[in-house]
Amino acid sequence: MKTESDLSALLSRVRWVMVSPTHPGNLGAAARALMATGFSQLAVANPVVEQMHRDEQAVSMASGADALLSACRYGELAELIGPCRRVVGFTARAREFEPKRIELEQAADELMDWLAQDPSEQVALVFGPERSGLTNADLVRCSHLCSLDVNPSFSSLNLSQAMQVVAYLCRRSARARLSLPLPIPQTSGAGRPTAKPASREMVNGLHRHLLDLAQAVGQLDPANPGRMDERLWRLWNRAEIYEDEVQLLRGFLSDVQRVLKRQG
Repeated sequence: MKTESDLSALLSRVRWVMVSPTHPGNLGAAARALMATGFSQLAVANPVVEQMHRDEQAVSMASGADALLSACRYGELAELIGPCRRVVGFTARAREFEPKRIELEQAADELMDWLAQDPSEQVALVFGPERSGLTNADLVRCSHLCSLDVNPSFSSLNLSQAMQVVAYLCRRSARARLSLPLPIPQTSGAGRPTAKPASREMVNGLHRHLLDLAQAVGQLDPANPGRMDERLWRLWNRAEIYEDEVQLLRGFLSDVQRVLKRQG
């Protein structure tokens, strides 16, 4: 049975290459997006700014993804994609001479299939500069080209946003290839880590307390409590109720009883 560790191992063989990014903040934002989706290889080809990962804008936009940002590799495009037999370049424009085009979802599925079938393989995803995109010289080094489906009348998409879209689809596809279900977030008490589920004894006490008050205000016939009794039990059994919630409700019921007693 596959585990989250198998997913991490597969995703670690995807190399994300940014060619000549001009804004350090985009490198940081890309690192954040990739780390959040489980990827661990980020590279910059022909950087405009030396040691871009150290720039304060990059660090700020990484928002804690320092491990991936500091592990960023630099070099020529040919060097960075060298170990990869499948290289997908992303471009918004059609070129006269270009590698085979592939739909984004198909690209994600085929690349993850490729990695799942052969643990020795790596793949690369290549993104061009913010304004100009990949050059023809960059594109001919790719085995496939891909474009994102965006609004044709406003196709402007931030570089790191585009990478995040692709990263999400690749992660989803990888999980499917490994037949790995989505993890269920582990929370306690609706996100309150210190909350404890109420015991049956506590729920019984709340139940009895509510019936007593209902009888006191004329909402319950003591000779025939069945209908309300059954409905309340359906409610308790359907809801996951916590100790502090029982205490809150019983405190409220006690206050109501005190007011009724004073009113005679």
